Amino acid sequence: MAHGQTSVLQHFEIDHYVEKLECMGIEDILSTRWAVCGCRLVQLGVQAALEATHGTHDYVQHSITLQNKGLTVVWHLLTAEAWRLHLLPHLVNHPHLTPTSSLPFVAVLHTEAAALGLLENLVFHEDSAAALEGLTLDVIDYCVRQLNRLVVHAHNHPEQPLLYQPQDAWPTATPTMNRKTKTEVGGGDDGGNEENQKSVVMEVSSEERRVGLALGCRAAGVIHLLASCRQRLPLCATTRLLQTHDVPQLLASLLYLAPWRAQLGSRLYVFQEGQWVEQQGEAPALTPTECQLWAALHTLLMDQETLAMYEVSSGRRAALLKLRGRLNAAALAQVPSLESLSRWLATLALTAPQQARPPPLVTTVSQLGAGVAGVWEDRWEELAAVLEPRFLTPTPEALNILAKNLAAAWDLDALEALLPDNPVCALCGEPAGRRCSRCRAHWYCRRECQVKHWPDHKKLCDLLASDLTAKKSTFIE
Repeated sequence: MAHGQTSVLQHFEIDHYVEKLECMGIEDILSTRWAVCGCRLVQLGVQAALEATHGTHDYVQHSITLQNKGLTVVWHLLTAEAWRLHLLPHLVNHPHLTPTSSLPFVAVLHTEAAALGLLENLVFHEDSAAALEGLTLDVIDYCVRQLNRLVVHAHNHPEQPLLYQPQDAWPTATPTMNRKTKTEVGGGDDGGNEENQKSVVMEVSSEERRVGLALGCRAAGVIHLLASCRQRLPLCATTRLLQTHDVPQLLASLLYLAPWRAQLGSRLYVFQEGQWVEQQGEAPALTPTECQLWAALHTLLMDQETLAMYEVSSGRRAALLKLRGRLNAAALAQVPSLESLSRWLATLALTAPQQARPPPLVTTVSQLGAGVAGVWEDRWEELAAVLEPRFLTPTPEALNILAKNLAAAWDLDALEALLPDNPVCALCGEPAGRRCSRCRAHWYCRRECQVKHWPDHKKLCDLLASDLTAKKSTFIE
């Protein structure tokens, strides 16, 4: 694999992309102008990930901070979230129209993920985090919503607590084979068409849940980074974390539920880097997401100033004490700094609930909040009708342009450099040693899996293969 690639954009291209980033109304989602801006965000996210992976100068973060484009990144994050929460259900459940392609939906979902990735890159640097000023409250609110979704889903669906499961990532061949059999026995083009459209809806639903879990895992890292530099944030940022949202309680619930772990039979899986990975051999006791959550909890509870602001009531104490079993010897050996938190939890079991001092009177309202909806607030059905042509009945020309820009943003060589050394089969999840010779995007463990996956993979393969035959360009116009 091409692990040597460290850049998809030159510095002048990064500066140009950042300069052209702009805030657009939610009604502009998937317009030509928005699609170009969204694809550039995705490509900037890939570039920022490459810089972080290879330890080079964080030029993307530097350019965004220097040009004061943090507001634009947060704006795109919140508008994409509003689309996902309020418009996506109307579009996929339309009574008369069914989406013919998942590409428009995937583009918006990945724009949201890219925006959060860029924000994680920004808040890693205290100067850039401080430059966000009041926007940090919007980011905290957003991250809490993503983490809350994982907890609420687990509580509301105890029989299926995971938002996105390993079997969702590696579907069996049953739907594909059923569709093939139906066509072979004379189901007709209409039947095949209907099955294909249902498949698109299922694909969009699966991708939305995958992105939701990935956003939750990434939000954990953002919360940890913001908690670490809270002294340089607005005065009420700490109050937001401790009083408004009760983040310690939220983190404790997540660590107890562990919605990024799954067991299928005797196999253990961990969700990391946006995909389920099978744990083999002696895996670390804590996953990367758990390390972020434990670090955030340690930062908030082991600081005397923040602990004095946090009332450890009997309910909160019970939730925190559940974590004592999670900090076993293996976890402490992996992250020795958690030893002080382990001792504090042991002491907490013997002490009475403590009162908190009053929070600061200074408060700041979030800079954007629900304002991204603008005039469309509570008019979601009307707005969904406006966006129907772009998502449900896009023209072939519009799809080709979107596919071309996304192919440029998802530069395959760059993405390979970010992938783990052991790729997994796109169908069954087993370690894979071969990949599609046409598009070189999907990996397979054996030919049988590649053949079974072909009906679902064909459309994407054709798009990527046609792009590879054209002149390669990573610049998005």
